Amino acid sequence: MKILIAIILGLSILAGVGSSFAQVQTPGFTDAVNLSQVSADSELPHVIVSSDGVFAMWTQSSLGRSDVFFSKSTDGGNTFGSPINLSGATNGQSSYPQFVENNNHIYVIWQSSLSGTSTILMTKSLDGGTSFGKPTTISDASQLSAFPQIALSGNHVYSSWIEKSTDNSTNIIFTKSDDQGSTFDVPLHVTHNIGNSGIPKLSADGNQVYLTWEDNSRGDYEVFLSKSSDSGASFHVPVDISTTTGQSGTPEVIVSGNNLYAVWMDNTSGNYDIFFTKSTDGGNTFVKPIDISNLKGDSGYPQFTVWKNNVYVTWTQTMTGINYDVYFAKSSDNGDTFDKPINLSNNFGPSGWPKIVSDGSIYVSWVDSSPGKFDVLITKSTDGGMTFENAINLSNSKKESYENDMATLGNVVYMTWQEGQSGNHTIVFSKSTTFVPEFGPFASLALIVSIISIIAISYRSGLKLQIN
Repeated sequence: MKILIAIILGLSILAGVGSSFAQVQTPGFTDAVNLSQVSADSELPHVIVSSDGVFAMWTQSSLGRSDVFFSKSTDGGNTFGSPINLSGATNGQSSYPQFVENNNHIYVIWQSSLSGTSTILMTKSLDGGTSFGKPTTISDASQLSAFPQIALSGNHVYSSWIEKSTDNSTNIIFTKSDDQGSTFDVPLHVTHNIGNSGIPKLSADGNQVYLTWEDNSRGDYEVFLSKSSDSGASFHVPVDISTTTGQSGTPEVIVSGNNLYAVWMDNTSGNYDIFFTKSTDGGNTFVKPIDISNLKGDSGYPQFTVWKNNVYVTWTQTMTGINYDVYFAKSSDNGDTFDKPINLSNNFGPSGWPKIVSDGSIYVSWVDSSPGKFDVLITKSTDGGMTFENAINLSNSKKESYENDMATLGNVVYMTWQEGQSGNHTIVFSKSTTFVPEFGPFASLALIVSIISIIAISYRSGLKLQIN
């Protein structure tokens, strides 16, 4: 994946001029509000929305250390409580946080780096985020561990991460709790490779637990999957689900009952394309992967969502050496076939790193530098992806906006993103107003890439993972 990484690193030079939060209301959305402390550097926001509330999380750096912060809204995102520092009782750099929520139970996981070590910590709240327990270490403290993932199913809490061995190989590690996170099993190795296993994704449904990752143990990168049918007590032998002759990586997986859907990027054709496969028998077998982008130039870093029998995929598409657009492809037959991709951004400046959600309508957001600075854009489709409304400038800020996250519930879209310059970012939030039938008129567009943050985290944690 050297081509796209080089593109990303080049774009990262442009990131970071400006500060503060959005000043202008966007048609169809509430005024953007600041969730974080203006005096600190806040980055990498995440948002979860459920019937229990709106939950936001991010990292915040100040005075040479970084922490994980959390805030919640119990009135649909109209107001938020004061941010809570979840990692403040621990030392070192806290980064790459992930979280899940169900029935007002919230579990937060992150990596903590201190004096050349990197461990995985977790904390939980059983009262909807009003209070959190003391963070506990769930990884092997004697090993370098990073890039955690977390999933829930009933009373089970599942976690995975990458662990670096003394021979510089990296493997996929897994642990579980069967008592709502009170205790965790001894971590087990899902892989025992001499190469590199990385970018894990963790999913769970009932007693089934699924892990996917990219792996170069056979000489080139392939996408592997391993599943557990006993709530994580044991895992099946990993299976190569990409099965192509080229390099495959950056997998994304969605589980829905016995159906598994996976997308990734693959350069078998000579440039990177977006590939898709699915399983209808709980991951026992997969159909032959299909190329759903099949365009000139590199297609990379896909995101997707599933709604009933529809599969919606979006990605960043290389148009020229200096221009990138956001593309979209859909399947209306459960992934058996895909329509020809369409260009959602289609402008003269770099557009990319899209996010996608669906509640019947389809929402795609991204960032774009066409107006001369980064802004967060969003568009929607109400006809299953046949057509999309003109994109609107959601952030519409006087400063730079990027690293957005998105969720939807009850025909309302909830957005978080970071604004500002390097060393002085804030986290802002906005939601769509249901009484506006259209998002609004056409507006200018914007982009930056979270892989830069991942590379930086990898370096600080001591892993220094290679992305080929």
